[in-house]
Amino acid sequence: MLKWVRIWLKKYDSWCLSMGLTPENKRSCTPYKKDPINDD
Repeated sequence: MLKWVRIWLKKYDSWCLSMGLTPENKRSCTPYKKDPINDD
């Protein structure tokens, strides 16, 4: 079961990268805007 989950997780990560959904973009299809109040 764990092997199956790892295979699908790798496929999901590859798909996210191909779509430009990176961790920096919160893997979201919507634009991510930082809150300037919290920027230091």
